[in-house]
Amino acid sequence: MRLKRGLVLNLISNVLFFLCGYVVHFFLGNTLPAAEYGVVGTIMTVLDFEYMFLSNGARQSIAKEISLQRFDIRDIIMKSLGFQMMVIAVFFIINFAGAPVFGHVLNDSSLDFYFKVAAFLIPANGLFVLLLGINDGLHRFSTGAIINTVYPIAKLCVIPLIIFWFQHDPVLGMEIGYLVALLVSIALGLVLLIPARDRLRERRSEKIAFSSVCKNTLSFSFFFIMVSLVLSIDTLVVKSVVEPASMAGFYTGAVNLGKIPYYLVSAFCTIILPVVAKSVGAGDRDGALNRVKEFITLIATFILPIPVLISASSRPLLQAFYHEEYGIAGTALACLAFSSFFMGMTVLLNMVFSSFSSGHFSDLLSVASLVVVIPLFIVSAKFGGISAIAIASVASTFVTMGISYFTVISRTGNIITRKAWITIGANAILWVLLKIFFTVFHIHGLFLTAGVYAIVYLCYLGILFACRVLVIPNTLFHARKAS
Repeated sequence: MRLKRGLVLNLISNVLFFLCGYVVHFFLGNTLPAAEYGVVGTIMTVLDFEYMFLSNGARQSIAKEISLQRFDIRDIIMKSLGFQMMVIAVFFIINFAGAPVFGHVLNDSSLDFYFKVAAFLIPANGLFVLLLGINDGLHRFSTGAIINTVYPIAKLCVIPLIIFWFQHDPVLGMEIGYLVALLVSIALGLVLLIPARDRLRERRSEKIAFSSVCKNTLSFSFFFIMVSLVLSIDTLVVKSVVEPASMAGFYTGAVNLGKIPYYLVSAFCTIILPVVAKSVGAGDRDGALNRVKEFITLIATFILPIPVLISASSRPLLQAFYHEEYGIAGTALACLAFSSFFMGMTVLLNMVFSSFSSGHFSDLLSVASLVVVIPLFIVSAKFGGISAIAIASVASTFVTMGISYFTVISRTGNIITRKAWITIGANAILWVLLKIFFTVFHIHGLFLTAGVYAIVYLCYLGILFACRVLVIPNTLFHARKAS
């Protein structure tokens, strides 16, 4: 039941993460001109890139090592904290000292000041994610989800900050608001860690080598560099090479809505590594493989329809959320919705691989992606604009997902059930039907669009249930009662 509760709460926290984020973006996108909104998107993109490196490397590494129960927990935490502080120092210097360089490369000197302020968000984020990793490793998924729920809610303070104190500098107001949210979440995380103090005091004779901490953290981090580049660097490329400047704002809108599927899939990624690693560490390889199959079935059933809905209705969704002029990014959003889903699945598959094998596949995939993706994005944006770069993005993520899938099954065997394949086919049919519907019927207004989404989603689940395709895999939850 702890796993079931943790999964549900993690999904809720991720839903709240993007809902609260989109409340902020709705406010900014409908308050600022498209060009200035593009500046906001640029700052947030760079922060997201750095957060991806800081967050996932340390969080996944510490969660895996604590779950495997091989080394002293306090030793793992202290050495992970030490290495995290080294990484934080590097990124702080890059942001603060390199601010003028960012402004020059991105063709906007006003970015100089904002990057210096953004440097102070890095230490707060680095400490915040370590708290999440400790809770994941202890399988306190519900506690981690609570902390992760408070953070996006606290970010809503951006709106009153901009309205009352930073009317003439909304970008600065956004940065201050995000810093306040991180500090509040860190304080809460430390308080919620108190009930686990007895488990943290448990001693084991074997200590983890600092070099192992560095290796594990960097391995995850370099992989997430690739993830972050595919999800984020396209915005920077658009800011640098696509004219007019308003196109960066339109593309920022498409990127923000397109990332919804990634946030949802990442809720599963958060849990799957420690859960599968613990089963593998206990010698239950078949049990670990069954957990993977059940996670993928859940994602195919409940999460895949989300990018289908967003992609099929991309233009009216952008126009309803922002303004009519944002419809120009409709093709971009149609591609990015699936791009973020494919990237989420790539992350999940690599988490599975790291649990079953200690190979360097993720490192090799990261290096190959870095070599290919950056020049591909630049060329696509320069000659085809925002639609072409979005097409390049979805093509890249589909390939990385495919490579990851075939690599994983070469080590584990089949991981996709018959019901999952049926659900994938049903979603393909759903996309075609929705595309026809939104082409024939012109839906206006955000609430009406959301209502259509809700009706379609419930009807889709109802049909799957009637056809006996929709089955909640109870073994996923019952198998963990003893944990």
